[in-house]
Amino acid sequence: MAVYKKMVEAVFVVGLVVTVMNVWGGVSVEGAISCNQVVSAMTPCATYLLGNAATPAAACCPSIRGLDSQVKATPDRQAVCNCLKTQAQSYGVKLGKAANLPGLCKVTDLNVPISPNVDCSKVH
Repeated sequence: MAVYKKMVEAVFVVGLVVTVMNVWGGVSVEGAISCNQVVSAMTPCATYLLGNAATPAAACCPSIRGLDSQVKATPDRQAVCNCLKTQAQSYGVKLGKAANLPGLCKVTDLNVPISPNVDCSKVH
């Protein structure tokens, strides 16, 4: 089972990197935080976000808190929102688990909605 989880994580990461490269080729998002940074921070949370784990992995929350500490202003939150919106749709992230992650990890600035319907330009 551990091998399966590692494989799922590896496939998730590779898929995210490919998608990020495709997305960044055609989308310009203002903000100091890149989608690559967001994806890197979320990678330890993949098994939880995909529904394969009941709780986030030990490395998940420290990684999320590190990203949270980089979010300084509205453009950062909007950049994170746009990235998460795209990634969540592409990889079947469980939206309920994604919504719980900021509370579980005790983050404040990174608390952006993750939904296919969110208008990230209205995130402040």
